Amino acid sequence: MAKQTKKPVNKSASRLESIFAYMAAGLIGTSIIAMLAALIIAATGSATPGLGQQLLPPILVFYPQFGLVAGAASIIGLLITNIRRRNRENRATN
Repeated sequence: MAKQTKKPVNKSASRLESIFAYMAAGLIGTSIIAMLAALIIAATGSATPGLGQQLLPPILVFYPQFGLVAGAASIIGLLITNIRRRNRENRATN
């Protein structure tokens, strides 16, 4: 059998893809944790405004709204960079 040679991998593209992937996982994961924390705080009744009690912290309310959108945007960015890298590799082999 013929020996197959491996092509050099473009390190900057793979680094960008890993950054997008970890960003998406981190943003979506922390958004889910914040939503669960808000649900648990609301379910225990400690979020009801009463004498000596406070409302939910604003970060627990607003972070999932922005975190999920930013996570979805980073997934789209990952998809675009992956498509561009594959197109570039296909053009180089043809």
